[in-house]
Order: sequence, then C-alpha cells, then structure tokens
Amino acid sequence: MSRIRRIFNLERTVSVAVFFVVCWQLFIPPTLGLADNGDFARLLVYFDLTHAPSDRDARYFGYFTRHYVVDAAESIRYSPRGFISSELGIIAAPIAVDRLFGKKSFDLVQIGAVQAVLFAASVWFVLFASRDFAGRMRTTGIILGTIVFTDIAYIAYFNSFYSEPATLIFFLMVTACAYAAMSWERRRMTWLAAYFAAVTVFLLAKYQNIALLPVFLIFGGLVVKRWGEIKYFHAYLLFALAASYGGYLYFISSPDAVNDAVLYNSVFNGVLVDSPQPGEDLAALGFDPGLARYAGSTAFQPDSLRFNPEFLRKFRESMTIGKVFKFYLRRPGRLWAGLNRTATAAFELRPKLGNYEKSAGHAPGSLSQSWAMWSSVRSTVLPRGLWFVVAVGILYLALLTRNWLRYQDRLSRLSLEWSALIAVMALAQLLLITVSDGILDLTKHAYLFNLLFDYMLVLMFTHLLAFLIGAATKAEPKAEEPT
Repeated sequence: MSRIRRIFNLERTVSVAVFFVVCWQLFIPPTLGLADNGDFARLLVYFDLTHAPSDRDARYFGYFTRHYVVDAAESIRYSPRGFISSELGIIAAPIAVDRLFGKKSFDLVQIGAVQAVLFAASVWFVLFASRDFAGRMRTTGIILGTIVFTDIAYIAYFNSFYSEPATLIFFLMVTACAYAAMSWERRRMTWLAAYFAAVTVFLLAKYQNIALLPVFLIFGGLVVKRWGEIKYFHAYLLFALAASYGGYLYFISSPDAVNDAVLYNSVFNGVLVDSPQPGEDLAALGFDPGLARYAGSTAFQPDSLRFNPEFLRKFRESMTIGKVFKFYLRRPGRLWAGLNRTATAAFELRPKLGNYEKSAGHAPGSLSQSWAMWSSVRSTVLPRGLWFVVAVGILYLALLTRNWLRYQDRLSRLSLEWSALIAVMALAQLLLITVSDGILDLTKHAYLFNLLFDYMLVLMFTHLLAFLIGAATKAEPKAEEPT
C-alpha cells in the first residue's frame, strides 16, 4: 500500500491528470486551437513558414489553422524578422525534427503537444517544490487551481503561434523556483540562480512581462535576506543585474513596427476612444486637434495614420509610453475610467478568435465549450468592473496580512509575501495594458493579468472553503461514547 501511495502521490497524480485534460481538450477530435489574428507571422518568419490556406477568411480570426507550409518568400511578406520571444525556443524543437526528415509542411498540434508536456511538467515542479506546505488547504487549492488553469481559455493558446503559452509555462517555472529557493536548505546558490534564470526566460516571453521585473527583484531580495549570509547577497546582486540587463536589451530590441503600433493604439485606440474632448487631448499630447477624426482607429487599419510617413516621423520623435502615462497621471479621473474599461473587458477571458478548424463545420469565430466552466463563470456570474478588482485585492491582502501576523516562522511568512506580490503584479499588468494597449485585442493582452487575478481568486476561495469546513466540523455534535 505504501508503494502505491508513493507512485500515486498528489504531485504526480495531479500532473498526469492535467496532461490528460489538456490532451482531451486539444487533440481529441474536433481538434481545438486558436485562430490567427495576424500575430503568428512574427514567429513563423523565423522558420520560413506560412499558412497553407491562401483564403484570407480561412487564415485569420474565424478558424484555427493546423497546417503550414515552407515558403520563405511568402513568409517574409507578412512580418520582418526582429520580434523576439522565448516561445521561439519551444516551437523550434518540433519544427527542427520535421526539417530533419525533409518535410515541407508543419502540423501545429506538434507544438501543442510539446507545450502540453511542458505545462504538466511545470505543474509537477510547482507542487513538488511547495510540498513543505502540504495540508488540506493546499490540497483544496490544487483542486481548484487545476479546474481554473486548465480551462480552455488558457489552454487553447497551446495550439497556436502566440507567446501566451510561454508566459504561462515560464511563470509556473518562476513560481516553482521561488518555492524551492525559499524552502529547500540544500543548494541555495543553485536555486537562486535557477530562480533568476526562470525570471529572465519569463520576461523574454512577451514585452509586457518586463513590467514585472522589479517585483521579482524584490522577492529575490526577501529570500536572500532570510538566508542572512553575505555570499548570497553578492550572488543576488550579480543575478539581479544580469536579469535586469537582459530585460533592458530585450526591451530596446522591440522592432519599430511593434513600437509604432503600440504607441498608436495607446493614443488613438486608448486615450481618445472614450474621450469627451479628443481634440484637447491630442493638443495636450502635442498633436493637431484636427486628427481627432481618427479617434478609435487602430494601427492596423488600411487608412490608419500609422501608414502616413510624415505623421509617423513626427509621431516617433515626440511620442513615448511615458508621455501617455504622464497624461493619465495628471487626469486621475481618466485613469480610473481607463482602468475600469480594461478591468471590465478582462472578465471576458476568451478572445473572439475561432477555436475550430474550418473543416469541423462550425461558423467562423465559434468558441468551444469544452472544459469552459471557469471562463463561463468569470464572464457571466462574477461582477465586472474595477471596483470588484479593487475589492478582491483588498480582501486578498487583508487575508494574507492576517495569516502573516499569525505565523511567526520565516518560511510561512516568505510564502505569504510571495502571494502578496501576486497582487502587485496583477495591478502592474492592469495599469500597463490600460496605458499602452488601447482596447484592441484587450482580452488577449489581459492574459497575464487574468492569470494573476485568478491565482488570487483561487487562494481566496481555498481559504473560504477551509473556513466553512472548519466551522461545520466544529458545529457537528460529538458522538456519545459507548457505555
């Protein structure tokens, strides 16, 4: 019996279950994935791949496309090389195997399979590294977390060329390394290095992830402070500088086309989209008020000002994300309205991108309801709006503070401090996508915010269930002893 328990321990059982749930969703016919919104080309170009269908309607938005062909000339038409993501490292392996066998086409589900394995392995690593916190509450949290984070809203990205899977997988790796560093006494230097390596790879998944670097640096400092030895502090400085420099290089490597699109959308599809006086806002940003007629336009429309060379030159010279951020800071009411707009839209976890192949016979843009319990609850039951996000954040931090004051051991407190920083990360993401992204693809851009916010909700529900179970247990009358 003890041998069976070792084989089917909690960590291994949950990881295997996660893997099979993901495979059941994505690979059992009808195969599910996520349609291309135009971003696939940024990664496809590195492998000279392009969509097999030539019909635009079959390529974009409406249907998930599995098959891609090698065509260097066609691939470079849709995106120049320059966009970098650690997702490239994940998708390179299955593509390389196909090239070894001389294949001239590629099936996207091969990437989905690799990412399913990496996801399950990352889940196991997190659970294994956090074993020191074993107990009923942790088990309840694991069950809830499994339901939430295997929802199709998170998993459909695995069968795609988006970089969100790298964000999810490498955030789990950061979390696992954080728990290993805080709880395992042996090989502390190794785990400190692993933590910063995982942080760096996570930052390289998407440009918006760089905003979380200061939070990761803070937690690394808390871990080293707990260890209390100068050699670890010196190592921390070295690793922190390396991660910061890597993040800086990644940030400045962003292609001009990406920067232009982000800045354009932040102004015309963000600041101006619900502005009461768009002309005055443009003047405050240093532009002709007459351009207010473009309010609500996106960087990708054929008639967008972004394709006007004279405007684009001036725009590049005078506009920065920092300038947009200052605009909002000087107008707190507008900032609150923008944050509320973002928070409200973020409760719709699933972007309007089709999950089915065209051959499956569904209408364009159809979304699968396979294992979509949590995303359905998020979009239809939970209140929407910034007020709810703020309320959850306050209750979440209050709960952690209460437990932090109750527990005196450093390990428990460090775990609670990591959880508290999750709220800081969520706020940073909410602020970033409000300022920089406008409303275009807001649901997709809110992927990391939703990941962090759902982490908070799972922890709160876990504590609530534990409290209710404890209260029910205390209320049960004790059985009389036999006479």
